[in-house]
Amino acid sequence: MKLELAVPDMSCGGCANAIARAIAGLDPAAAVDIDVSTKIVKVASTLTSTQLTEAIAAAGFHPSVKD
Repeated sequence: MKLELAVPDMSCGGCANAIARAIAGLDPAAAVDIDVSTKIVKVASTLTSTQLTEAIAAAGFHPSVKD
């Protein structure tokens, strides 16, 4: 599944690393592309959107699925 998430409270490279680690913790094979300037996380993974948003939320962020 390819998914695009908005993470409005992601503000730096450290935030991006924390999000990437949270996703990799559930799916080490996930392809993750993070753009801090636009606050967008693109993920290609076998995880559901709920699993991805919950993993990012557990890392302290507030993601939402982009339409």
